[in-house]
Amino acid sequence: MYNLAKKIIKAILPHNVLEKQKQNLRKINGLLYRGSKYQCNICEVKLRKFIVLDSSNQICPNCGSLSRTRGLWNIIQDKLQGKVVLHFSPSISIKSAIAKKVKNNDYITTDYSDEFDAEFSFDIEDIDLSDNSVDTIICYHVLEHVPNDTKALSELHRILKNNGTIYIQTPFKEGSTYEDPTIIEPKDRLEHFGQEDHLRLYSSSDLKKRITSAGFDTELLEVKNARDNYYGLKVEDTILIGNKYIM
Repeated sequence: MYNLAKKIIKAILPHNVLEKQKQNLRKINGLLYRGSKYQCNICEVKLRKFIVLDSSNQICPNCGSLSRTRGLWNIIQDKLQGKVVLHFSPSISIKSAIAKKVKNNDYITTDYSDEFDAEFSFDIEDIDLSDNSVDTIICYHVLEHVPNDTKALSELHRILKNNGTIYIQTPFKEGSTYEDPTIIEPKDRLEHFGQEDHLRLYSSSDLKKRITSAGFDTELLEVKNARDNYYGLKVEDTILIGNKYIM
């Protein structure tokens, strides 16, 4: 039902109108899901259920947050006060929540593909920011799109302040990272990497090594939640946390 409604609305409304009204449409739809069994920890609305996609991902019907986004918010929400935050490809839901925690001038949003509403369009391989200029970086589901992830990680390390923290997540697979630069057609990338614009499929252990090689002190955080948990978080979630320590 959710996917059908989404297709109908997309067919009726022009893209620019849809983008401007997306959150209002969600809030109207969210009224149908109000209850007390669950709660979105981002918009804090209580729900009788989340919208469950074929992929098992759970969407908040009120703000549109995904399970992985709520999992990230669970970790960072009390760690942002007084910080300069750089956020790559920010979803509307968590962007609004972070904006309430961080001063306007200290929250920098960027999206290179112009898919998300962001202030800047930085090339992650050549970021137009000064050395040691941000305290916190959120880089969720970005690196799998980047041609030279080694250069990107080096840039992220350069702009992060000493004692700063970066939060990284991508899709993961068991075993070793799978990448092949000869796979360039969107249909082939979809088949091999799971999405038409993905360039590789990481293993979490290998990505940890790559982040560490860029100079970060890296933690691989593996979170386990109850299957039917209150906030609609992923049952198993993996986040890589890199800290920059320079003596």
